[in-house]
Amino acid sequence: MTVHGPIDRETGMVTDIAALDRLIHEQVIRPFDGQDLRQVLGHRPITGENLARAIWDRLIKAIPAGTLHRIRLVQTRDLAFEYGG
Repeated sequence: MTVHGPIDRETGMVTDIAALDRLIHEQVIRPFDGQDLRQVLGHRPITGENLARAIWDRLIKAIPAGTLHRIRLVQTRDLAFEYGG
């Protein structure tokens, strides 16, 4: 995940990493982990591209600070999928 935005002078970060970690666990890991992705993705075929977009859709409006720029889903060392809205 890449988040763009102004850097906070006090923290030196664009967004609160702990809040971002909680958000990812709540919006992505818990709902997807151990689930049938056909159910999670609904009508979309199960592809890396569609999974990256589903993650984007869950996170785009919930980022604590900054703007979601890109989701990168790594399947293997040689295969990754990116989505950037």
